[in-house]
Amino acid sequence: MRKKLIGAIIAIIVIIVIAAGVGYYLSVSRHLPTKQVRSQKQVIIVIGTTDTVTHLDPRLAYDFMSCEIVYNVFDTLVRYNATTGKFEPWLAYKWVVKDNGTVWIFYLRKGVKFQNGEELTAEDVVYAIKSAIKEGTEPSWMLQMVFKDVKAIGKYEVEFIVKAPALVLPVLSFTVAAPIPKDVAEKMGSQFDLHPIGTGPFEVVKFVPGQYIILKRFDGYWNKKFMPKVDEIIIRFFKDPNSMIMALEKGSIDIAYRHIPIQDLVSLEKNPNLVVYKGFPPFIRYLVIATEKVRDVRVRRALAYLIYNLALPKIINDIFHGYAKPLYSMVTPVLKLYYDPVFKIYVLNSTRKAIEIADKLLEEAGYTPNHKLQLVLGYTTDHYGPLEAYVAQAIKNALEASGLINVKVIGEEWGTFLQDSAKARKFDIFLLGWYPDYLGPSDYLMFFLHSGYDKTTTDYNNSLVDKLLDEAIKTPNLEKRIELYREVQEIMAKDVPVIPLWIPIYEYVLVARKNVRGVYLDPSGVLWFYSLYKTS
Repeated sequence: MRKKLIGAIIAIIVIIVIAAGVGYYLSVSRHLPTKQVRSQKQVIIVIGTTDTVTHLDPRLAYDFMSCEIVYNVFDTLVRYNATTGKFEPWLAYKWVVKDNGTVWIFYLRKGVKFQNGEELTAEDVVYAIKSAIKEGTEPSWMLQMVFKDVKAIGKYEVEFIVKAPALVLPVLSFTVAAPIPKDVAEKMGSQFDLHPIGTGPFEVVKFVPGQYIILKRFDGYWNKKFMPKVDEIIIRFFKDPNSMIMALEKGSIDIAYRHIPIQDLVSLEKNPNLVVYKGFPPFIRYLVIATEKVRDVRVRRALAYLIYNLALPKIINDIFHGYAKPLYSMVTPVLKLYYDPVFKIYVLNSTRKAIEIADKLLEEAGYTPNHKLQLVLGYTTDHYGPLEAYVAQAIKNALEASGLINVKVIGEEWGTFLQDSAKARKFDIFLLGWYPDYLGPSDYLMFFLHSGYDKTTTDYNNSLVDKLLDEAIKTPNLEKRIELYREVQEIMAKDVPVIPLWIPIYEYVLVARKNVRGVYLDPSGVLWFYSLYKTS
């Protein structure tokens, strides 16, 4: 997902919280202002992260941690339920679909309050969406792609005129569609980004970019079932994982979240005072095959046999120490209604047999020991972490095990890598990753397989796949969509323009002190703060 103020505040606070006669303490960043001294009865959880937060206005938020905070401060009309694999009512308690999916009417819950006490109305929903589109904010392309128009047809009723029925619920569950109070946002202008007001379970007390965010429980939250169990959440930003881990071990933060080196995770698992929580994120990693350079499908299939049977087990077990899971489609398994593990056809659990089949396919394509397939494998040296070079080497070793392939490996910094992979077409195969914009199969398939999109990857062109993908986003019927997307995945596995590789569990890991409970790393990629609490 895409990335992106004010001066330093000097003070030191030590917060001592005593509950039920059991003492425990919570050290807070030296940046916290002295006037923020807490009541002894308050329960506070401090979360450390090396991620950055650039925006708190949902119309602007687009990087991972910005959206993380927005999800906890704002609500959306619908929410994805990872257990059922379906979208469920949230701020809207129901919706009606008309005219073959081109008109959707959402009915808002009455009595929902913003954190300033104003009631949520249809006008707030309309304003949030229309203003994001008008201002051309970074994530607003999703709204433009799905909706022709949106209007209030009653105090609590919102009507959407729709271009892509299949994408309505996924996009309305993303932060860019979160309602904001129209009058307040218009009056505050750009300051709304620093002092946001939503309908969510937490409200922002103070945001100092690059240093900390203080959130407090919103006691007027409409959904009592999800009322926060703590008084405050403080998010501290660290410049590097080492300082974050030290703070966790000393007890000055309660949670370390994301971007923890795998070797540290392996060590932290042995610490009796800490618990390592592994999530199952919707993020994916994969190998792109430049199909305009590697044209023969037999060659691409041979690569799949070698990678799945020789490289991937080493990547999962030896490089990532189990902090990754194998992936067999470009669609995330989080989308359980759509995920079809079609690439399992290449998994043989026999390296010898995999090499034999790969060699046969390569020989049929005209390659011999004296005329080997020459491939250039590209990877980025900085964007996905220091282990990427080992991944590239594992793939090289697997491919060269056939005896009919030579692989040259090139590592480049991210900016150069993007240029060389997308425009210069320097690589025949290259490693990439994908953070979804919204939870829908089209976000995993359309941008890689449809010839009408600037994929900057495969140059794959299949008219049948184009037709199926176009039909799928216009189909309001769920069962029909499932059928269409599964057909696309089956074709993808046969044509092999990409090779799905792994789910990066290490990107969605939380380490907490033992007295922190209620940790739930939602498969949608959100850490919900309302479930967190402490024991003595």
